Amino acid sequence: MNARVRGFALVITLALLGLLVLAVVALSALVQVNSQVVASATAQLRARQHAQLALGVALSELQRVAGPDARVTGIAGITGTGPGAANTTRHWCGVWRSDGSFLGWLASGAQPAAAALATGVPDIELLGAAAVGAPAANSEHVVAGKLGVPDADGVPTGRYAWLVLDEGVKTSAYAPSPVGTAPVLFANAANAQARLRDALAAYAGALPRVSTYEQLRVLPAPAAALTASTLQDNLHHVTLTARWVVGDQLRTGFQNVNTNSAIAWRNLLQTYNTSPDAPAPISAATLLARGTSLQNAVAGFSTAGKAAFGPFTAAAGASALLASVFPSGSPTGTQIHAVLAPQLAVRSDTFRVRAYGEALDPADRSRIEAAAWCEAIVQRTPAVAPDGLGRRFVVVSFRWLGPGDL
Repeated sequence: MNARVRGFALVITLALLGLLVLAVVALSALVQVNSQVVASATAQLRARQHAQLALGVALSELQRVAGPDARVTGIAGITGTGPGAANTTRHWCGVWRSDGSFLGWLASGAQPAAAALATGVPDIELLGAAAVGAPAANSEHVVAGKLGVPDADGVPTGRYAWLVLDEGVKTSAYAPSPVGTAPVLFANAANAQARLRDALAAYAGALPRVSTYEQLRVLPAPAAALTASTLQDNLHHVTLTARWVVGDQLRTGFQNVNTNSAIAWRNLLQTYNTSPDAPAPISAATLLARGTSLQNAVAGFSTAGKAAFGPFTAAAGASALLASVFPSGSPTGTQIHAVLAPQLAVRSDTFRVRAYGEALDPADRSRIEAAAWCEAIVQRTPAVAPDGLGRRFVVVSFRWLGPGDL
């Protein structure tokens, strides 16, 4: 073989060797990418499993403490936590026995009595800016505590958190077959309630097909008022439809009075205004001011059926509160209560549950590999739960949450 042929063979050999090396490098990179994708998917799966664990714990606690009929529910604000941007536990849901004795807060990491996280428990916002807007009075962000998920050796592989919100303390935007007068939103100029009220009025015929409050934002034009901001501003005070167990039925039209939301109280007073049984209307200026008075008075108020910084255990007790805020004139608090009494309650049967899960890096337990959030709307039903736990709760809506929902 002459030198020219040998040289050509060497070139071909080197080229083939280069292609082989390139193929090996490409295959190695592909394997590495696939490994990273699998690891990421595994971490995300573990985060979702931890979020589902959190949801399961929340549902179990809700069933355990709120399943029996002789239970009272309300928000932490009635124990003295007033409105304010920093009050991230004001909207926690609490449960009491019918004698007013406290059973617990439905939030992970909560202290047994005070509406605060236990010492050393890290917190996480489960309702933040995307859910309720910028933190402010009447649109507070809400936190819960992160709890560890240990492996067989007790080393945490992730964390979870959960939170239950009481939907019955809010005004129902849509209340089919109401008891008494249908709930009404108090509209003052172009406030958030006015924007929501006007948009809902334009879509009254579509509301029976809407299953959750968040679905309102997908209604087509001309629902221009149903912006993300309008829904955020109302989330703490308005729900789509809250239902109550009455005998063997689910009914709408009630509202739980164990709240210190001025907006919820104003909506109740406006509902009174629309009743044909109202002896005299409440002026808009008076209604606005007295709603704030009710918000500020309800926590420390004490009368039959209510201890100071505790819940109403009977709806009749709200009569004395209304009488203290409307002591004279027309109408009086007693007259207002007489009209509203058929739709006042001291417990709720519809709840919103938010749950969180995270997966930690096995090599560095201080680093979060993946996180997941989910939400469920949970309804107490007339059906009997097993093991003497009262009425059965069921999940009526479930969704995974993204950054735009938090």
